[in-house]
Amino acid sequence: MRRTMMLGALAIALGLSACDGSGSEGAAEYADTDMAMAEPVIVMPQGPTEATDAAATSAEAGGASSGAPAPEVQPVSTIAYSYRYALDLPADEVNPMRSRHEAACVEAGPRVCQILGSESQAYGDDRVSATLRVRATPAWLTTFRARLEGQADDAGGRIASSQTDAEDLSRSLTDTEARLRALETLRDRLQQLLATRSGPLEQLLQTERELARVQGELDATRSALAVLRDRVAMSQLTITYQSETQFASNSAFSPVGNAFANSLRVFMATLGGLIYLVAGLLPLALILLPVGWLVRRWVRVRRERRPPPPLD
Repeated sequence: MRRTMMLGALAIALGLSACDGSGSEGAAEYADTDMAMAEPVIVMPQGPTEATDAAATSAEAGGASSGAPAPEVQPVSTIAYSYRYALDLPADEVNPMRSRHEAACVEAGPRVCQILGSESQAYGDDRVSATLRVRATPAWLTTFRARLEGQADDAGGRIASSQTDAEDLSRSLTDTEARLRALETLRDRLQQLLATRSGPLEQLLQTERELARVQGELDATRSALAVLRDRVAMSQLTITYQSETQFASNSAFSPVGNAFANSLRVFMATLGGLIYLVAGLLPLALILLPVGWLVRRWVRVRRERRPPPPLD
């Protein structure tokens, strides 16, 4: 009995030693496998120092954005300018001055200056007038206007009048741009509806007609917006050249000087009126003179044929 118990204890001890070796190896393998599977999902907690630094950084960023307010964006007023000038020049300097100004605009190029109109009228040798209309960038017009007075003085003339008109197009531009965006959104929705809808043919045709109408309004709105932007980007300038104004001093003898200067014109105007009168009466004379001569002859013949009065 005692020998049997000793043999059993020895067998249990050998079994436990074998289990210990294999169990430790299996446990180690299991631990390695478990750690390999757990590594991708392990999140290291953030230390208090790092959390504090991150919070401080975000607080500083928020304080910088809130403490220093961003500058307010002021609405830009889009104004279209137009200028008008009237130049009094000698008669022989009217057309040359207009030609020089026209050449300066052409030399600047169409992106800077564009000629809208140019015309000239002459009423004799001493009465000449001309007009030039251009559209140019504000920078070019500023330089051109600064030189205009000096050019008039060099030609023996002066600036008789000047006028500046300004029109604020901010509201028109804003409304047109808003309408353009609304039309583009409506067009996109109609195109999407037409591409995805599979309804009756009549509904598809109605959608296509509405799409064509919206596209037409969209093109017209784009054209109107382009015109408004062109008016803002380039200002208009109108120059009138005239030689009708006579330069004279404001002295006491100025009426006499004006009378002598205009005496020849008055004489020629009176002579021209007489010529018109003679030209108008000449056809009447060609008709009335023969008729009067015939009437006088008829009266004379009848008087000769009348019997003499009886003698007493």
